[in-house]
Amino acid sequence: MGLSVRNTLMPAASPAIKSRPSWVIIVNPASANGRTGRDWLRNRSLLEGLLPKFEAWLTEYPGHARLLAQKARDLGFSTIGVHGGDGTINEVVNGLLCSSRGDPTLALFPSGTGADLVRTLGIPHPLKKAAGPALKGSSQRIDVGLVQFEDLQGQPSQRYFINVTDVGFGGDLVRFVNSHSKKWGGKLSFFKGLLVTLFRYKNRTIRISLDNKAPFQVRASSIVVANGQYFGGGMWVAPQARLDDGILEVVAVGDVSKREVLTNIPRLYRGTLAAHPKVSTYQARQLGLTSTEEVLIDLDGELVGRLPASFQILSQKIKILC
Repeated sequence: MGLSVRNTLMPAASPAIKSRPSWVIIVNPASANGRTGRDWLRNRSLLEGLLPKFEAWLTEYPGHARLLAQKARDLGFSTIGVHGGDGTINEVVNGLLCSSRGDPTLALFPSGTGADLVRTLGIPHPLKKAAGPALKGSSQRIDVGLVQFEDLQGQPSQRYFINVTDVGFGGDLVRFVNSHSKKWGGKLSFFKGLLVTLFRYKNRTIRISLDNKAPFQVRASSIVVANGQYFGGGMWVAPQARLDDGILEVVAVGDVSKREVLTNIPRLYRGTLAAHPKVSTYQARQLGLTSTEEVLIDLDGELVGRLPASFQILSQKIKILC
């Protein structure tokens, strides 16, 4: 986006804290293949007619939403809106949980390639309809996952996730989707990525430990660790997942062939993947995954690193309007 647009949208100077509105909306203009930025002036006018007075902060680079969320919490905003995709929501969640001040409520205005978290929450995608839950809905506390892993530079790292982490096939899929145009929208972008990744990917041997149970080893295409139900632009991978039950749903897609993947894609969208004989499901509060092979990690739609990784569920960590 050009400088003139950014200056139009960002406040020229920070007013005194006591004169600030109680709402701020963090906008990712790069989400939805840049459509969010192109439509923001019109959508801001729409939201100004529906919501309480708010400030709008636009992100300028990857990771910026995390810093803006931390700033918003430190400044005492009561409600933090997010206008972007699942990756933007993830950054905001990580920013909020890195700060110890205040307890703001999240309001989601989806505008991204996947928009998967809002499916579980029942928040509609059209912006005008999404304003309904923000105004009339009640706040609900939901769980957040915490994962410790090795980042892409080989360094120890940790990050919170609010929706789904996919280990294995999903990491390679997200690497493809995020490196190509998303102009055809979420479902088609991920479906194209699924087909291309399928013919390049080789299943991995992964060692799994669930809570205090004995570890076991599987040859798997993917291990999905789910707090929400959907990922990949509408794939209904974990229909039993609940955002407020203090449990992670674990879906292990075993040593499936390329043909088995293709013939079972309808199951993935219908929420019946677990009925396949090579798919196993588990529940856990803590989970460990290791492998002697390189296994990539997709966290809320972003490629963040590789195994080894450990997961835990943090109950009732985020307050959200839905």
